[in-house]
Amino acid sequence: MDLKTLALELGLSQSTVSRALRAHPSIPETTRRRVVAAAEAAGYRPNARARSLAIGRAEAIGLVFPLERLQLPETNFVDVLAGISTAVTRRNYSLLLAPFEDDEAAILRKLASSKAVDGVIITRPLVDDPRIALLNQLRLPFVVHGRSEVKDSYSFVDTDNDTSFERLTSLLLDYGHRRIVAVNGLEKFRYAAARAAAFLRAFAARGLTPLPDAIEFVSMTEATGYETARRRLDGRERPTAFVCGSVFQARGVYRAIREHGLKIGADVSVVCHDDGVRGCSAAEFAPPLTATATSIRGAGERLALILIELIEKNVSEPIREILPFELILRDSVALAQPQP
Repeated sequence: MDLKTLALELGLSQSTVSRALRAHPSIPETTRRRVVAAAEAAGYRPNARARSLAIGRAEAIGLVFPLERLQLPETNFVDVLAGISTAVTRRNYSLLLAPFEDDEAAILRKLASSKAVDGVIITRPLVDDPRIALLNQLRLPFVVHGRSEVKDSYSFVDTDNDTSFERLTSLLLDYGHRRIVAVNGLEKFRYAAARAAAFLRAFAARGLTPLPDAIEFVSMTEATGYETARRRLDGRERPTAFVCGSVFQARGVYRAIREHGLKIGADVSVVCHDDGVRGCSAAEFAPPLTATATSIRGAGERLALILIELIEKNVSEPIREILPFELILRDSVALAQPQP
């Protein structure tokens, strides 16, 4: 059975049937289910190549990422990928994974010239990210996971890093903490720069001055969290609190505090930002970890759906979303204890 015959049997237009099979948001759910059931009963399978030639699109998107992200033992990349895959499958698109080791620009140029994908998702934007200007120049639809400080027009989905880190720091200040260390990400990434500025802004709002070198710019791993906390706890001005950029870092901070014979949530307070990654939940720490929480998988879904909207509707204006977070107070925070 072909699309025309299926449409005639259903009493619908071919375009309606086609959109229903691709779960297009303009099609009511009842119609979509009816079309899918009829297609399955008839054994109908769309001819992807013929459709691609007819509509002038590959109905595929690309995810461009550094190969090292697949090799890290601690990463939120799999959760981002799961969200993207869910949305792509729902909309009957294909997903092309495009890892790179050195020259990401060459990969982007190749994807644009090959017409293998209709658009791309890029991740971990720098403070001043040259990829945005390149993609605009290539006229390849794209969406960024995060923000950059560039003035170019671009679409993005981002976590509210500015507000979340300010809230976490303010919470510790409200509990009387002044010796706070921020275990942040690498400074070249915009999200880490935004979190650092938010940390300082929380102190400035109260007319307070943080510890010298209070912000540590390190990778998002348990090892760096542990090493940073161990070194700072050995210093002359022992911190009474840590604010961490990820649950992985917080796990290392917890370990260092325990090794110093200190009690988390009594001697030293800890807070973090939690992306809801599988296998490392702030709620499952002992004691449970106070955190701002958002869904990195949900961000992945929005990245894919926004990109598909840019492709199908030929949207000229950028689509920008900043995802909200929830601050969850748990047992890892207590009033600051007097320090010698």
